[in-house]
Amino acid sequence: MKSRIRYVFFCTILVFSWGCAQKSAKLQKNIIPPDKTLFETGSEYLRKSQYIKARLTFQNLIMTYPDSEMAAESYFAIGDSFYEEGGTENLLQAENQFKDFIIFYPAHPKAPDALMKVISVNIRSMGAPDRDQHYAYKARQVIKSFLQQFPDNDFVPIVKQYEADVEESLARGDYLVGKFYEDRGNLAGANGRYKEITDNYSNYSDMPEVYFRLAGIMEKANNPDEASIYYGKVVSEYPFSKRSEESKARLVALGKPVPMVNTKLAAENQAKIRPPEGFSPLKPFIDFGKALGFVAPPDKYAEAKRIIEAEKAKVAETAGKRAETEQGAADDIQIETIIRKSASGETRDTTILKETPGTADPDKDADKKEDQKNKKRYSKKPS
Repeated sequence: MKSRIRYVFFCTILVFSWGCAQKSAKLQKNIIPPDKTLFETGSEYLRKSQYIKARLTFQNLIMTYPDSEMAAESYFAIGDSFYEEGGTENLLQAENQFKDFIIFYPAHPKAPDALMKVISVNIRSMGAPDRDQHYAYKARQVIKSFLQQFPDNDFVPIVKQYEADVEESLARGDYLVGKFYEDRGNLAGANGRYKEITDNYSNYSDMPEVYFRLAGIMEKANNPDEASIYYGKVVSEYPFSKRSEESKARLVALGKPVPMVNTKLAAENQAKIRPPEGFSPLKPFIDFGKALGFVAPPDKYAEAKRIIEAEKAKVAETAGKRAETEQGAADDIQIETIIRKSASGETRDTTILKETPGTADPDKDADKKEDQKNKKRYSKKPS
């Protein structure tokens, strides 16, 4: 009797312990890790544009849980808080934060995004071509770094377009300075600026004007041979230019041969021409507002993300339509199962696809041959 009571008591304790263990395991699963809680709190502050609170929360996470997976995300989010808040000082802070992120987490999936945001920061800070080009030079340098570090990234085609835009601005700035020098008789200064364009910005949309002005400077410097080289470039590579006929006339006046048009180069150069901006009476006020910081320039990072998402959606839609077409073609094929019985009494399950006329069915042919053999065998008269 006592042994039975002990046995029941032991089983009761065992069942109770197992139930407590299960309940404890469920509670453990429901507990959110503190680093994740901090990150979600900081992200909520960031969504509400409470930038200082967001930065303090993310910084707390990094210092308290330096080995957490959320530490890298928090470091990136701090850069985002400066980036979204905007303003000259905040953008500089964002640039430094994203650069440090790349140094500390070079293999992180968000490393290309960090460098892309550095590009965006410098493009947003760029002034007009007739202003200081400090940020344009920085943007060009970061762009080249991006293309070198992430040559296969989805951002690459967009970054190359941004590179062309930045170089167009830099070339335009050199052209305006060169023209300023030329108008005031400083031919050496003008020549240096024009050569800067031909050496570094070969895709400049107004290159024939640069070559024509270089040729004019060489003429004034009593160097007709070099002048004819530049005039010849305008004639052969930019026949569509307004300077083409003038260049031909100057070559004839200098007694130099007029070159033939290089159709391949001419077509490539004509494709580089940018359409002129339409006249807008508000443009001076918009430019003035940008200079004072009242009008925010476009966010190039957000623009790039929209382009990539649109392209991915287009690819997915095309793939979906292709899959639907293939499925429809498969559904059009009718499958019939025919159970045939051979002369020997064996049952065979044969699947036949209805094909286009003229397509052979190997199973059907085999059955015919077997039927013919059986007919011959049983049609023989007994001796």
